[in-house]
Amino acid sequence: MRNFILFLFVTGILTYSLSSCKKSEETSTSTNDIKPPAGTYIKGSHLKGTLKGSLKPDSVYYLDGDMIVNKADSFGVSPGVKVIATGNYRIEIAGTLICNGTESKPITFTTSSEAIAYANLGQSGYWGGFLIDSTSLFVSVTYTHINYTGGPDLTGSAQASFDVEGSQQFNGGAKIIFEDNWMFGGIDDGIHLVGDITCSIKRNVLQRLGGSDGDLINIKKGAHGDIAFNYIYSSANSGIKLNTSKTVPLPETRFNIYNNTIVNGNWRKIGELSSAIYLDANSAGKVYNNIIVGCRNGIHLAKSATGCDMSNTSYSNNLMYMYYAQASDSSNVETNNPYIQGSNGVSQPTDKIAFGLTACGTVFTHYDTDIKVCNLDHNVPSLASASPALNAGTTSGTLFPYAIGSSMPLNKDMGAYTSDGHGNKHLPTQKP
Repeated sequence: MRNFILFLFVTGILTYSLSSCKKSEETSTSTNDIKPPAGTYIKGSHLKGTLKGSLKPDSVYYLDGDMIVNKADSFGVSPGVKVIATGNYRIEIAGTLICNGTESKPITFTTSSEAIAYANLGQSGYWGGFLIDSTSLFVSVTYTHINYTGGPDLTGSAQASFDVEGSQQFNGGAKIIFEDNWMFGGIDDGIHLVGDITCSIKRNVLQRLGGSDGDLINIKKGAHGDIAFNYIYSSANSGIKLNTSKTVPLPETRFNIYNNTIVNGNWRKIGELSSAIYLDANSAGKVYNNIIVGCRNGIHLAKSATGCDMSNTSYSNNLMYMYYAQASDSSNVETNNPYIQGSNGVSQPTDKIAFGLTACGTVFTHYDTDIKVCNLDHNVPSLASASPALNAGTTSGTLFPYAIGSSMPLNKDMGAYTSDGHGNKHLPTQKP
């Protein structure tokens, strides 16, 4: 019976993926990428120490200590599971992680102190999130909520919500699928990726991460893949940041960054230049069709001897509406840069650029002007009926050829929430 239940669970994952493909007219994650969960259910409802196996559907578990999955082992999380961290513990994966919820039965990882965490957003982290070794063979996380992370590690530093790092051979690192997920209320980076790994980051809702620091998506040292159709709200530092290394330029960090919606970000970081999209040392990107509204700065393509690799970078058709009126508010000149002054980035004829609160309010169904505190997300980021982002995207921009995760072509509209329904299906909420 147990094996039959597991068979139905895996079959359900594949059936869901294929039916989603048919409804959205997009190519789903290849079935060759879908791995079955571990073969037996973990006994009991308390998780800690070295474990392998699967969590039963629609069950509640308690993370009572750091949990480790060894390199040769697998850990599966079934739809409807809720894992509650009872302290500052984390989940460490050196093997395979299959954490695939469904739209009707998402998975949740959270803290036992949810009420306190929500009342004190940005002040403290409550558990350690996920630490994935970059030598892991395969990681798939879909339809999963990851809330209130950032508890300190042994050095006292806040931990990222979803952290992939370690050592690996060239082109021998993990394959990461992180799609249709939600993150809320972590105290540091949301998604932190380090090393020569291949990643698909698509259709996620990433809200109110970081305290006075923390990039929402922070990628370094050779990682590559797609960042597309994500909703990014109130990052403390940069919204999407790529960086290889100033001294070790290869393998190069390269990503397709397109059709993302980035709102009211970069205000809490003091003393560091931050932007909605930041391509730093020896990194390259294909940057198209992004909506950036109310952020401290728009796009930064770093210019220096070890700056952004412009020979492999292209960008166009981005909307950048800045909150402050550039002409009348010189005291806030730092906040009025669609492209960072003096960087490699320059305005393109196909960009949409405007200044002031009135302009910002024309893009979405509803725009929230709380740009600096940003504890509550009142935005409705679907496109307004006369939005300047409608039919303003490019469908012909060149992309790096990465074949992982679901296929999402460039859209004729800008942003994550497109008028044809082929973009992000998950609107933000004020509370997870």
